[in-house]
Amino acid sequence: MKMSPLLSLKTKFFLAAALIMALSSVTWGGWFWYNEKEHLQRKLEGDARHLLTSLKAPIINALTYQEIGIMDDVGVLDTFVEEMARDPELPIVYAFIIDQSGRVLAHSSYEENGRIVNDPLSAAALSGGPFISRIVNTGGPKGEILDVALPLRVGGKRWGALRAGFSMAPLKEELESLAVQIIFFSVLFFVLGTAVFYIIGLTMSRPLKQLADRMAGIDLANLDAAVPEVRRGDEIGLLQRSFGEMILRLKKSEEERRRAVELLVRSERLAAIGKIVAGVAHEVNNPLAAMSATIYNMEGKAPPELGPYMETIRGGIGRIETIVRQLTDFDQANTLRLQTVSSDLFFRETAEFAAMVMKKAPVRFLATDSCPPTTLLVDKGKLHQVLLNLLLNAADASPPSGMVEFTANLIGDRYVLAVTDRGKGILPEEKERIFELFYTTKPAGKGSGIGLAICKRITEMLHGEIKVESRPGETTFTVSIPVDSEASHG
Repeated sequence: MKMSPLLSLKTKFFLAAALIMALSSVTWGGWFWYNEKEHLQRKLEGDARHLLTSLKAPIINALTYQEIGIMDDVGVLDTFVEEMARDPELPIVYAFIIDQSGRVLAHSSYEENGRIVNDPLSAAALSGGPFISRIVNTGGPKGEILDVALPLRVGGKRWGALRAGFSMAPLKEELESLAVQIIFFSVLFFVLGTAVFYIIGLTMSRPLKQLADRMAGIDLANLDAAVPEVRRGDEIGLLQRSFGEMILRLKKSEEERRRAVELLVRSERLAAIGKIVAGVAHEVNNPLAAMSATIYNMEGKAPPELGPYMETIRGGIGRIETIVRQLTDFDQANTLRLQTVSSDLFFRETAEFAAMVMKKAPVRFLATDSCPPTTLLVDKGKLHQVLLNLLLNAADASPPSGMVEFTANLIGDRYVLAVTDRGKGILPEEKERIFELFYTTKPAGKGSGIGLAICKRITEMLHGEIKVESRPGETTFTVSIPVDSEASHG
């Protein structure tokens, strides 16, 4: 199933990163702009206070001189006000001096001289408060103004107040320029940060996507999947390793299930074959016995020229008897008569019997018992049958004067018997089927394909295992069974 790109982990990570970067940019830009605004306002207020404080003493001196009659003309106050209004570093809109009654003594706009002011800021300053400031929106072309007032007092005597208004326009222009810079860098920060997060998200999601593609591409029939090579030490690497282990466990479980199914099918098939074999053997034995008796009676009466034909008939009947006997053995392979035997005695009996049977074969026979005396719980007759079948097959496969080796070893808790010949070997494709019933590698008329199937059946009944290893010039059949373990036989 194909996933929508909008629902992918990479898209979600990218959108989350973009949202975080946008919120970070807006928060950082807004906080910086607000702090800068507060800083500029405090700076303007500090400059205004410094200016008014620096003129406080000269203005009080001028008012003192006027009061004691040393100075009649207050034009010096106008001079102070004009100097304030002409200050190039401060955007002063207006400046004026009022006496304690609120009357304007000097103003940057001459027509305001003599007017009485009674606004709250002036009243607060005349009442003897500290330096006072406020931001006033005039609503006109002047816009917002920083309105400040400084009381004029010395030694407990009040002389009035010094007032001034400073334009906020330069400050706003600077804030607007700063806002443009903040927006530019915020956008740049957002773009670069989002690009970095996109690359990180792409890097993180790529192995996950590859893993998901491999999981989606698993062949459910045989669980074939390319397990990614793990080089990461993070959680993604752990996920990749877990995926690989899961595939291996699933393959193992599937192989075990298939083996179980194959064993069940084979058991059912062998049970059916056993029933057929029992019927066929019974039906064939009766006419076969009659034919054998007839041939026996005809041998003395037939003319000599029929001798070769009689010999051919006798050979054919003998082969039929052999096949019927093998089929009967196969049917009886389901039953065991377990008995306790010594391994050295069992090996010696098997070797002697094999040497006697293979006397007519043009091969050399070597038997080596490397197993310490061990107690075996086996069906001696059937295990003899297995080994003699393997030894006769080895003799048939060996070249003239070839060596057939028969060995015994104790490996762990298993008694291992091996039969080795020096024949041409078994092809790899034949090894897969060599234990199947009715499958043979011998020429037509030489083998029935029943012997090795009986060997495998008996070995499995003994809870053992039979294997074959072959290459040109050497083939080894190995039979291993558990040593005297009643538990293994139930």
